[in-house]
Amino acid sequence: MKYPSLISFILAIAASALAACQATSTGFIRVTKVTPSYWRATLSSPPFNLLNSNFYLDFYALVDQLENDQEVKVVVFDSDVPDFWISRIDIANPAPAELSSEVWWGNVTRLSNLPLITVASIRGITRGAGVELASALDVRFGSREKAVFNQIEVGFGLTPSSGMALLPMLLGRSRALEVAIGADDVDADTAAVYGWINRAIPDDSFESFVDTFARRVAGWDHDVIAVTKKLINKNAGFPTMEQWREGYEAGQVSLTKPVLQSRLPAVIKAGLGSNITFEKNLSQETLKFTGDGPFQA
Repeated sequence: MKYPSLISFILAIAASALAACQATSTGFIRVTKVTPSYWRATLSSPPFNLLNSNFYLDFYALVDQLENDQEVKVVVFDSDVPDFWISRIDIANPAPAELSSEVWWGNVTRLSNLPLITVASIRGITRGAGVELASALDVRFGSREKAVFNQIEVGFGLTPSSGMALLPMLLGRSRALEVAIGADDVDADTAAVYGWINRAIPDDSFESFVDTFARRVAGWDHDVIAVTKKLINKNAGFPTMEQWREGYEAGQVSLTKPVLQSRLPAVIKAGLGSNITFEKNLSQETLKFTGDGPFQA
């Protein structure tokens, strides 16, 4: 399928889903219009910002809102949940397929092609599907002291899904293998060296840096931003629906494998999704649940 036809196909999928959910707001994403051209999309679902059905509904509604606004030029995705940006997908209570399959990547692709700049403002932990969302945004900044990145799935016995289409584009083959199969936490300085984020910024100046960047972008001519982004997208590339689907389908198959089915109840009992300390130290906690089991939780 050629690229223009693919984009049309993706947009059609996204539009059909949005017709059902565009008026829905669950409160997971709180939108603040700092100015008409500068918006903040704050992730606010304590205690972990688990990516769940509420997130999908709010995210799709936000993409629809951004597409239909003629003034917005930059939107910053931040979090008001201490220690977390998006911790991971809610694996214990997964969203239905109609929210999390093709519709998800269709909307991510739609956002990547809008004539505005999206900024991931990360001052906490982001793993799995959360770090995949951050990777799909246009620009990523991380707090040197607080931001943590992890493609965590392999540590659970899962195959990463949409991240496998985008991660090698950003990091290159060897570093993508290290990150995905190592399934360990990566600090902001290393993430910046690897190209996972644009740069690591000292936390005491982080908010002012992001705000200054956003206000700077918001002051430029809208058409110039749009054309410049379109040219960069054309030359940099973005995962196609076929590339995304291959990873997604592999991830879905791994959900049914005995390795996950045997580990998940023990990991939940140990504190997954309920214990702050467990979630903060998840990359080390997963080491307790390797092998054939039974696991001591």
